[in-house]
Amino acid sequence: MARELGPRGKMCRRLGIPLSRISAKDPDKDPVLRRPYPPGQHGATARVSVSDFAQRLREKQKLKLYYGLLEKQCRSAFLEARRSPGNTGKVLMQLLESRLDALVLRAGLATSIRQARQFVRHGYLQVDGKRADIPSIRLKPGNEVRFHPSHLKLSVVQDAFGRMKSRQVPAYVQVLGEGEGMRYVRLPEREEIPVDVNEPFIVEYYAQRS
Repeated sequence: MARELGPRGKMCRRLGIPLSRISAKDPDKDPVLRRPYPPGQHGATARVSVSDFAQRLREKQKLKLYYGLLEKQCRSAFLEARRSPGNTGKVLMQLLESRLDALVLRAGLATSIRQARQFVRHGYLQVDGKRADIPSIRLKPGNEVRFHPSHLKLSVVQDAFGRMKSRQVPAYVQVLGEGEGMRYVRLPEREEIPVDVNEPFIVEYYAQRS
């Protein structure tokens, strides 16, 4: 399965996104907060003019970084959103936020989108009592996600329980019991999704290339 394996710190610095915004790592060690300029020899001093195309490309790259998407996955989500009724940008964000790996991250079951995808791929999670090992499957309101009983004693799973008990989760995600799982309550509103991108720019980027 194709994956983006590049250094996340460099990608975040290039796009100006603090790594702590897309994971639960220590903000004091965040490479973007420590060095808020692009990587490279001239990153701190270079003056770069940004064209309209570059602005739109940058927003698309940020979206892919937040959700850990490949280009084909991102474009496919846009095409589906464009075919759907409603505002294309809002629908695009709702489609991506409904992915299993994204909701696992929002609920605090994982500390980053990469760890969320790893949990899913290794079969740690169940959706409505059935094993789910595809990170991109889209949940519907009412679906429940819990750890598989055979993995409950793993230290990494116990750590997840502790995080869920103390973490503030979006209103469209409900923590079950003492943190043993989560329920997808409803589709999120755009302002509830903690992803800092300009989705109209992303829609324009793909619309010009359709």
